[in-house]
Amino acid sequence: MNLSTSVPVNRQRFLLGVLLLAVANICFSGKAILVKLLYREGLDVPSVLALRMLLALPFYLGMAIYLHRRSTNVRLSTKQWLAISGLGILSYYVSSMLDFWGLQYVTASVERLVLYTYPTMVLLLSALFFKKKIVRVQLLALVLTYTGIVMAFAAEHGLGGQRNVLLGGALVFACAFTYSFYVVFTGEYVHKVGSAKFTCYAVMAATVPALLQSWMHNGLDIFQHSFQVYHLAVWLAVVATVVPTFLIVEGIRLIGANNSGIIGFVGPVATIFLGYWFLGEPVTGLQLFGTAVVLGGVFLLSWKGRG
Repeated sequence: MNLSTSVPVNRQRFLLGVLLLAVANICFSGKAILVKLLYREGLDVPSVLALRMLLALPFYLGMAIYLHRRSTNVRLSTKQWLAISGLGILSYYVSSMLDFWGLQYVTASVERLVLYTYPTMVLLLSALFFKKKIVRVQLLALVLTYTGIVMAFAAEHGLGGQRNVLLGGALVFACAFTYSFYVVFTGEYVHKVGSAKFTCYAVMAATVPALLQSWMHNGLDIFQHSFQVYHLAVWLAVVATVVPTFLIVEGIRLIGANNSGIIGFVGPVATIFLGYWFLGEPVTGLQLFGTAVVLGGVFLLSWKGRG
């Protein structure tokens, strides 16, 4: 699918794209909630990740087969297959593992807020690897974003029962950083095979180490859980992973990648309310203000990217 932002879109097409992206971001916001609920059921990080990948795998495999039959297929070299697999493992295994570890120590809302800073890391990595100049407005966006993060963590320290908040924040930040590498270096392959196919291939590659790690750590325990665990895991795999993945692909196709970045503000806001509703996580004024500052910084960065 072509993610070009140069093609004008009519109003109806644009509104549909906005709706799809908003729903996708709300679904993604549910990931942290479901992971924490699975922790309450006694699962550890490798088991949660393995269940997520295993239950999502049939959907990505089915979509890959469908796309292979219905679209033009590009012949990939062994080096290109290895690169796609490596990027998939980096994003859907390494980044997810870091994120899930971090969720043991921070609230869902702070986790989503830290993840939302990845566009700033993409900006910095693009400047480092591709010599893209950072202009004054982008510097202001960076300052705003990380000022808001500091505020959010200050609020997190004030919440009772939080342990190792800085460790959790560092793990989630590492997740955002590794995901930024994925974003920066996927362009060539997305353009070659299409974004939907690329995502399917990447997820399938990442499923292998996720299942291997779970098996080495817990044996076959992932097949011996309660109904409630599998119920939550299906929601995590389907509603918070598969569905938003393809909604984002379609939304970007309709309105363009730059516009889609601005709509992402829905995610952190939705997570605050979902965390309060399902997990009983407190909401403070400082946390809300820090969130607003981060959203302002990323919005400014995304808006500048349209130019």
